[in-house]
Amino acid sequence: MRSIVNVMSLILYRLHYFWCVLWAAIITVVCSVFFLVTRLFWRSPESFRFWGKIWAGVICLGAGFRVTTSGMKDLETDRSYVFVANHQNSLDIPIMLLAVPVAFGFVAKASVERMPFIGRAVASSPSVFVDTQNPRRSLESIRIAADQIAKGASVLVFPEGQRSWSGQVGKFKRSAFTLATEAGVEIVPLALLNAHMIFDERRYLSRPGTIHVSALEALEPVPDERASIDELSAEARSRIISVLSTDQRVGPAIADRFPGTPRDPDI
Repeated sequence: MRSIVNVMSLILYRLHYFWCVLWAAIITVVCSVFFLVTRLFWRSPESFRFWGKIWAGVICLGAGFRVTTSGMKDLETDRSYVFVANHQNSLDIPIMLLAVPVAFGFVAKASVERMPFIGRAVASSPSVFVDTQNPRRSLESIRIAADQIAKGASVLVFPEGQRSWSGQVGKFKRSAFTLATEAGVEIVPLALLNAHMIFDERRYLSRPGTIHVSALEALEPVPDERASIDELSAEARSRIISVLSTDQRVGPAIADRFPGTPRDPDI
């Protein structure tokens, strides 16, 4: 009897996942086109935030995902920040667009720029693409991002550089903290608690649920102090881990419900 229930649950989770993919694809095309058209006469970072929230909100509404937040009221909407967040899966991007009340762009991998529709939309936003295979281009991208921040923009970085699909937090790379130090702006750690509990694109699993994002106390970089970059990275990671390890909303990954489920080898 239990095996039958597990099989039925797996089928429902898979059906929900493929519905999410189809729904997200449709909404991405529609919102990307509208964003690119409005960019012709509305070039403010607020335009990306406006259409990004619509895109993310409609996707989450159609998929049955709900986003809750804490600590966001302490953010000043007229200030620049470097946001750093743990990265659990591809759902993190719309979650952050819904959760963060400040207009921002992403520091994204260069491969995102080649994606249909969304690549063009992100390229037209305050975002910066980083070529991780080319250190020289990567450094130049960081400098471009620092210039944008100096002009009043904010950026969000996933400093792990890859998804965890779990409640674990990988090692943070230095780029986000170098960026904040060069720009002289505060670093705001964002703890994303439980996206891994309701979504896993590797195994084509998802279910409706609630994701929580907590904005933690900001870190102040020391100008021209390169030695402080590693300390900032370690402190931001430590604060996020502390939240994930103590918050009762954090549970096992969705894939743990179905041990042995095959995964997509290309993800």
